[in-house]
Amino acid sequence: MLRFKLLTAIILLAITEGNCQKVQDEKTEVHKTVIKQLKQEGEKFNIYPTTKKSSFRNFGFAYGGQDLDTISSKPSNQRDWILFIKSIDTSIIGDYALTSIKIGQKEKRNLIFAPVVFSKDGSKALCIATIYSKKSQTGSGIAWLLERKERVWSIVETQTFVYID
Repeated sequence: MLRFKLLTAIILLAITEGNCQKVQDEKTEVHKTVIKQLKQEGEKFNIYPTTKKSSFRNFGFAYGGQDLDTISSKPSNQRDWILFIKSIDTSIIGDYALTSIKIGQKEKRNLIFAPVVFSKDGSKALCIATIYSKKSQTGSGIAWLLERKERVWSIVETQTFVYID
């Protein structure tokens, strides 16, 4: 009986470790998707080596992430996205290192990611970051809404929710 309990505990530990790695891999994929879009837009930036929950500041979680345009058919105006974003409790979310992302230190702008948040079913992700100029200390808070289809994350909406000056 003791062998059975020990074997069960080892199996559960292995499954848990595997799931933690899977979640970290998903976070990395979301970050890389956002970075790729920013680079395609011509942005150049240094990436802060860890996430910072402070980047969540000024985002409208209580309003489901809706911006001022509440009439259009953007994803942020759809019920499933609003409910997902309203359900996020940032007090239980922790920062983590961005270990598999090239950081860089030569650019004039910094990109600081908040921790990525996933929907319960894993089909949606919210990625938030602050991007600002080191020289002028100006920048903005940006949110990306992503959906996962066939194991690939794609951005369905980008929203600038605050300007910093």
